[in-house]
Amino acid sequence: MGVLEKIIKTLEKEVKRDIDSQYFSGGHGIRNSHDDYFKPLRDVEPHLMAFVDGGNNTILEAPRFSLQVNRVYFNLFKGKERQRPSSRIPEKIEFFSYLSVHDSENGEVGKVKIFPLSEEHRKYLPMEEDLTVTLPGPPDFYQRSRMFSVARRFAEWSFSTRIIEEELDDGDILVKDGSLDTSFEGERIYLHRILKAADKIGVNLAGLSKTCTLPTPTGNSLIASIRKLAKDKNYERWYHLLKPKEVKGHLIKIMIVKLHELSDYIFRLDLFGKDDEAEIISAIGENTVDPTFPGYPYGLIDADLNARVRMDEVKMYKASILSGLPEDVLEELKYHIRAVDAHEKLNRIAMIKDKKIR
Repeated sequence: MGVLEKIIKTLEKEVKRDIDSQYFSGGHGIRNSHDDYFKPLRDVEPHLMAFVDGGNNTILEAPRFSLQVNRVYFNLFKGKERQRPSSRIPEKIEFFSYLSVHDSENGEVGKVKIFPLSEEHRKYLPMEEDLTVTLPGPPDFYQRSRMFSVARRFAEWSFSTRIIEEELDDGDILVKDGSLDTSFEGERIYLHRILKAADKIGVNLAGLSKTCTLPTPTGNSLIASIRKLAKDKNYERWYHLLKPKEVKGHLIKIMIVKLHELSDYIFRLDLFGKDDEAEIISAIGENTVDPTFPGYPYGLIDADLNARVRMDEVKMYKASILSGLPEDVLEELKYHIRAVDAHEKLNRIAMIKDKKIR
């Protein structure tokens, strides 16, 4: 048997693994007797929904610092119809974040300074004193890369909180890209803050994850296992409840959803709110009919496109900053950057060779 045949056999064995055959009640367990856990979606009256996403890209990077450009964007839809904001809150905020690594008694920490492109937008951004995080273990490329997103992640929380407070009302929905989980120390404070705002005004807060790597208790893919179970149901659109989580007295429901009958994709959705969950998920589903990606909210597609930081923007900012540096500083900076940019150099060589082959 050749190498490729061995790989094919391995993949066959993996995808044909039996789904969990036992009853689970904890963790992210599912149950085969799932009648109480699969719920159908229904046609509902459109709700006002805000969709939020953020993006960041690297301008300069060295072992001890990183300069990022960040953007957070939101839009409004009522069902499939785009709406204009009624408040004066901007649709997007943009800022630079400068992360520098410092030594401390507990190891290395990353501290972030924020430079908004418009000073008026500072009120929507996180506080700099909240953006000090401990580097987990010896610094390597992966850990540094995670740190680059700290300012953008915190800004998504703080901007979303202001959108709830200034733009949305009781019964409206805010859908954020990604789960309602936290990854960095101090981030939980911002999650708690947005939960309090949503609870006070009566806004339903949702987090939709494009990818989900959660396993079942026996190690199978949670998404794949629930999809197999869903084949026994006749629902065209549905959701499946998992075990909820609690954040300082606020209960967040976690579920797997299929939002459009023609979609091949199912997603993890986290939901906090007092309204009927089937009503809210069905309302989000009304925004998933765009033919470019049926089953995924068009509001999040639009937010993703508008939040992305393109490479031509990065090159423009990089050229402007480097051209303003004194010659001796520029020469010194070059050696800092070259400590980590060999991969980028090789990628450029590969791209040139690839173009010549074509």
